[in-house]
Formats: sequence, C-alpha cells, structure tokens
Amino acid sequence: MNIQLVRIDDRLIHGQVVLGWARHFHTKRIILCDDTVASSDWEKELYLSMVPPDMEARVMSVQELTDYILRTNPDLSRTIILVNSPKTIEELIDSGIALKQVNVGGIHFRQGRKKILNYLYLNEEEVQAFKRCIEKGVKFECQDVPVCKSSSLEKLLQ
Repeated sequence: MNIQLVRIDDRLIHGQVVLGWARHFHTKRIILCDDTVASSDWEKELYLSMVPPDMEARVMSVQELTDYILRTNPDLSRTIILVNSPKTIEELIDSGIALKQVNVGGIHFRQGRKKILNYLYLNEEEVQAFKRCIEKGVKFECQDVPVCKSSSLEKLLQ
C-alpha cells in the first residue's frame, strides 16, 4: 500500500498540516481518522472547513478507513492520513492495515506526559502503544514540519 504520509498529530487538521505537509508534498487528499470526530457532525464540519477547496478531505472512523482501504484498495499515493494518537495507529494495524512508516508530529503537553521533544510529550500508555507498533515493524519518525530534521522515535524511547 502506497500512502503518501501517515501522521500522528493531536491537533489533527490545522495550518501546519495543510500549509506545511500537504503543500510540501502536493497532496490531493487528507483523511482524518478518528472515531470521536467521525461521530460528531459539527467536529467533522469544523475540521473539513480547514482544508482548501483544491484538496479533497474526508473524516472516517477506524472501521470506516479499514473497510475503505481493504475493500477498495484505493490509490493513496497523494493522500495524508491523520490520526491523533499511537493507539489509533495500533488499531489500524490490528485491523489489517499494513503501515510501515508513520510521521510523529505534535503530541502536546498534558498532565502525566513526559517531554521527549519540544513538540512531543508522551504518557506511559502512549509509549507502550508505540513500542507495540515498533515490534510489529512500524518505523516512527518524529518531525514537526517537512524542513526540520527527523528523529527516530525508537532511538528516543531507548
């Protein structure tokens, strides 16, 4: 499966994603994969309103994205898939989606999270989800914007 970019960012669709990543890669489609957003019409409308008209955007639950990928085998070579946590990545993998590389963007400070990078704070549950995904062969590269150097999450967690 050829996905342009799979990105974890707890802000989901925002300027850094649209102007930084999507413009940099000449993305045609953004798929926001989040069960909570997918079940809320006003949240869907809010996130979709941030995408420029020359780009297609969809909001899907984990199950909807899994069905879409496994049943239709779409061309995702110009598509960014956004999720807000490593738990969603783990759910996608466990549902049969073969993910090899994931970009880790902002997971911001909250009580109980430890600083890994200036834009990456993780609690123990998130660290364990990342480690389980790494054991399943997923490579995580931390990079907040395309012009910045990336760092291996596996090395950061050692």
